[in-house]
Amino acid sequence: MSATRARYRARDLLERAESLKSVTKGPGTPSLREFLTGRYTRWLERKSRYGRRDARRLLSALGGLVDERLDHIGRRQVERWKLQRAARVRPATVHREIAALRAALNCAVRWKLIAANPAQGVKIRLPATDGAPRILQADERARLLACLDQREDSLAVLVTLALQTGLSRGELFRLRWKDVSFGVHASVEVSHSRRFRNRNRKIPLNALAERRLSRWRSTRRHRSTLVFPSPSGGPLTSVQTAWNRLMKEARIRGFRLCDCRHDFAARLVRAGLPTARVSELLGHSSQSLADRYASFAVADTREAVARLMAP
Repeated sequence: MSATRARYRARDLLERAESLKSVTKGPGTPSLREFLTGRYTRWLERKSRYGRRDARRLLSALGGLVDERLDHIGRRQVERWKLQRAARVRPATVHREIAALRAALNCAVRWKLIAANPAQGVKIRLPATDGAPRILQADERARLLACLDQREDSLAVLVTLALQTGLSRGELFRLRWKDVSFGVHASVEVSHSRRFRNRNRKIPLNALAERRLSRWRSTRRHRSTLVFPSPSGGPLTSVQTAWNRLMKEARIRGFRLCDCRHDFAARLVRAGLPTARVSELLGHSSQSLADRYASFAVADTREAVARLMAP
C-alpha cells in the first residue's frame, strides 16, 4: 500500500470512528439510497416542487455509492466516485453533483445520522476558460434561421425563443402560457427560475418571437399550462436528440442549446445595451457575469474606429 493510499485509509477510519462516537442510531443506519429516496426526498419536496426530481437525478449520478451505508461512506469513497464521474461527464456537471451530494449529507449530519460530512471539502477544479463564450457567426446564424423558418414544430419555437430572449434551458422547459404576454407589451416573465438569483424578470418579445409563439399556441389542439409540454404532459427534460439533428441540418458544430443565451447577450451588447441591463435580462445576480460579453462591444468599437480611415 502506498503512503498516499495509507493516509486516505487512515482518514476514513478516523472519520468512521468519530461517527460512531456521536451519532444517535436507530434500528440501523440507512444506506445512501434509502436516505435519498426516503426522508431526504420528503424534505426536498416540502422545499421545492422539483424536490423529487432533484433527488432522483442525484441518485442516478452516484452509481454504486448509493448502496453504501451512510456511516460507511468516507472521503476516500467520495473522491473515488468523483474521479469516475469526471471521466464520463463535464467538470461543471460533476461540480454541481458534488454540491448536491454535500447538501444531502449536510442534512444527514443535521438529523444525527452521521457525525461528519464526507463530501465536505471535496472539490473539482473547473477548466480555465478564456472568457469568450460561443456565439453564432453570421453565416451560422443565417443557416440556423433558415432551418427554423422551414419548421413548424416545438423545437423551432423553443430555439427561436432561446435566441431572442436568452432564457435558459430549464426556464424554457418550465415556461407557462400565463408567463407570456402578447400585443403592444409582448414579453415573457420569469418568476420560477431555480438557477438564477434574480428570479423575477421580464424580457421583451420581438416581432419574430411573438409571431412564432402566437402561431404555436393557435396550433395546439390540447391546451396545456406549459408552452412546451412533454408527451406525458409534464415539463420537458431533454431535447438533445432533436437539437443534434438541427445542428447537423444547419451545418453548425460546437454550439449548444445553452449557448443561445450567450448569443443573445452578445448581440445586445453589440446593439449598444449596457452590460448592467444585459445582466438583468439574463437573471444574473452580479454584473461581473455579464462583463464577459463586454469584449464584443470592444471589438465592434475597434472596427468602427478602423472604418474612420476610409475615404
